[in-house]
Amino acid sequence: MYNRFRFYSITRLYYYTIVVYIIICYTFIYIYRNIPSYENRLRVTLLSQSIDGIDAASDRLIDKIVDGDREFLKKNIKNPDLRKKNENYLKEFLNRNISSIYILFTSNNRNFILLDTDDSSNEIIPFILDDTDINYFNRVKKSGKKQVYIQKNIKDLGFTLIKPIIIDNKIVAFLVIDYTQKTYNSLFSLLNISTKIIMTSIIILIVLLTIFIFFYLKNIYIRYRMYINPETETFYRSYLVDNYEKIDFSNYYIALIDIDFFKRVNDIYGHNIGDRVLNSIIRRISTKLSNRDIFIQYGGEEFLIFIYKKNIAIENFKKKLEEIRKMVENLNIKIRKDVIKMTVSIGAFIQTETSNSLQDAIHKADSALYESKHNGRNTISYFDISKTKILYREKLKDMIEEDKLICFYQPIVNLYTRENHHYEALLRLKDGDKIIYPDEILPELEDSYFYSRISMRIIEYNVKKLRENRDFIISINLSSDDLLNESIINLLIKNSDIAYRMFIEILETKHVNYRRVELSIQKLKLFGYKICIDDYGSGYSNLSHLLNLSIDYLKIDGSIIKNIYKDKKSHTLISSLSLFCKQNNIEVIAEFVENREILEILKSFGIKYGQGYYFDIPRPLEEIKSVSK
Repeated sequence: MYNRFRFYSITRLYYYTIVVYIIICYTFIYIYRNIPSYENRLRVTLLSQSIDGIDAASDRLIDKIVDGDREFLKKNIKNPDLRKKNENYLKEFLNRNISSIYILFTSNNRNFILLDTDDSSNEIIPFILDDTDINYFNRVKKSGKKQVYIQKNIKDLGFTLIKPIIIDNKIVAFLVIDYTQKTYNSLFSLLNISTKIIMTSIIILIVLLTIFIFFYLKNIYIRYRMYINPETETFYRSYLVDNYEKIDFSNYYIALIDIDFFKRVNDIYGHNIGDRVLNSIIRRISTKLSNRDIFIQYGGEEFLIFIYKKNIAIENFKKKLEEIRKMVENLNIKIRKDVIKMTVSIGAFIQTETSNSLQDAIHKADSALYESKHNGRNTISYFDISKTKILYREKLKDMIEEDKLICFYQPIVNLYTRENHHYEALLRLKDGDKIIYPDEILPELEDSYFYSRISMRIIEYNVKKLRENRDFIISINLSSDDLLNESIINLLIKNSDIAYRMFIEILETKHVNYRRVELSIQKLKLFGYKICIDDYGSGYSNLSHLLNLSIDYLKIDGSIIKNIYKDKKSHTLISSLSLFCKQNNIEVIAEFVENREILEILKSFGIKYGQGYYFDIPRPLEEIKSVSK
C-alpha cells in the first residue's frame, strides 16, 4: 500500500529535530538528577578562580623551596637544617585565611609529610589520607595539574588546594594548602548565590529550549497535516507549492491524470457524493504506487503523480499507467441505486531530465494530457521531445511566462451623460508586432491548470497600471473557478486598497458551485470590490446566477443586445432583466452598443451603462491617455 506520507519521511529535518528534542529531554533529566554534583563542581571552579592570587604565589613558593635542585627531595629528607629553612618559608606564606601548609611525598605506597607548618619537631612523619584526599591526590598524579576540593569530613577546614611539585617532568611531591572554614564561609555566600544563578539559568534555558522545540515540532506537524487529504493520505497542491525547489524532478517520471467528465457527478449527485467518489478513485490509484512515489491532488479532479525512476523501467512505467487507466475504467461505482462508470485521461512525460525546471516538466505532461482529451479521452498520451515544432499550447504558456501578456481597455459609458464610468481590461498577447486575441488563447489553455496562472498575471498587470494611474478605474474578468482559487483571492485581498478602482467581472461557466463562489464574493465585497456577472444571456448563463450570487452589476451579452431593435424576444428579455435588476439594486451594462438606435432603446429601458464600438474600440492604455490629453 502507498505509504509515502508517514510523518518522518517528509523530510530528514523533522527526524533530526525529534532526535535533538529527545536528547535535550534526556539531558534535562540527567542534569536535574545530578544538580548537587554539578553545584559542587561549580563551587570548586569558582573557588579556584577566587584564589588565583594565592595560587600564583604558591608557584613562587615552590620555586623558592626547590631552588632548581633536582635532588630537592633527597636533600630535604637527609638534611634537618634544610627542612627547617624550608618550613620557615612555608610559615612566611601563612595568613589568616590559611589553616596549614605542608609538603607531602609518597614512598613505597606510603605517604609522608616532608615539611609542615603545624609540626615543630622538624621530623619526617607518615601521614594517612582519607578516601576523599586519596581520590584528589590520584587526580593530581594523573593530570599533573592542581586540584581544589571542599572538605566535608573535617569541621575546622573549608577547602584544600593540592599542587604538584614537578622536577624533570616527574611529580616528586605535593604542596598542600588547607584553607580555614571561616575563609570558605566568607566565599561560600557569594559562591552559593553564583551557583544558584548559574544552575537556575541553565535549567530555564533547557526548559525554554524544550518548549521551543515542542512548539516547533507541533507547528511542523500541523503544517504537514495541512498538506494532506485525511481521507486518502495524498498531498494537496499546497505541498507542491511549498516544496517546489526541494523535489528533484529529474528522478521521476511525471503523469497528470484527469477524471473524464467528473463534474457531471457533482451536478447530478452533489459535491458530497462527488468527494466520496473522488476519494475512492484516489485510494484505488494509490495502491499502484510505491513508497518513493509522490501523489498530489493537483486540481479538483486532476492528479499529479511522480513515479520514482530507479524503481521502474520506462516500459513498466507505461504498463503501470495503463493498469491505472483500466482499473478506473473497470470500476463499478455505486451511488445510491445507481452504478456509474468513470474513465481517466492521462498525460505523461518520461524524459524529465531534459527539462529546465519542474514547471517545464509539468507543462509537458499537461500538454500530453491535453492531447489525450482531444483524442477522445480515456487514453494515455506521452510528450514527444523529438518534435521539432513546439506545440502551440506550449508557445502560449512560454509567452505568458515571458510577460508578453498585455491588456487593451474599452470604456463602459454612462448612456445618459456619455462619460466614461470605467474601462474593461481585455486580454491580449503581444508576439512581436502581432497581437493574439483571447479566442486564440483561452480555448487552448481552458483545460489546463495554467488558466488560473493567466488570471494571476492579469490581476498583477492591472494592479501595476492602477498604481501608476491614480484616476483610472477598470474591471477585470475572472472565471467562477478563479474565485475558488485561494491564491487569486489572497492576491486580490493583498491589493484591496485599490478595490474601489478594480471591479470583478465573473465569466460564466457551466459548473458553478454557488455556495463556494458566493462565499468568495462576500469576502471580496468586505474588502470593497464590486462584482459583475459578465456575458449574461450567452453560453451557460441561467437565472440561478442572479438568484444565488450577490452582484452589483449585470452585463448583458452582445448576442442579445445586437438584435434588440429587430427581435421581439430579445426586446422582451432585456426589458424583463432591466426591471428585475432595478428592483434588486443591480446596475445593468449592455454590451455591443453599435449604433444610436440600440442606445436609445437601452435608455428607454432605464439601462444606465453601455459598452461597444459606438463609443470606442479597445485600446492600449497609452493611447487612451494620449487621446484624453
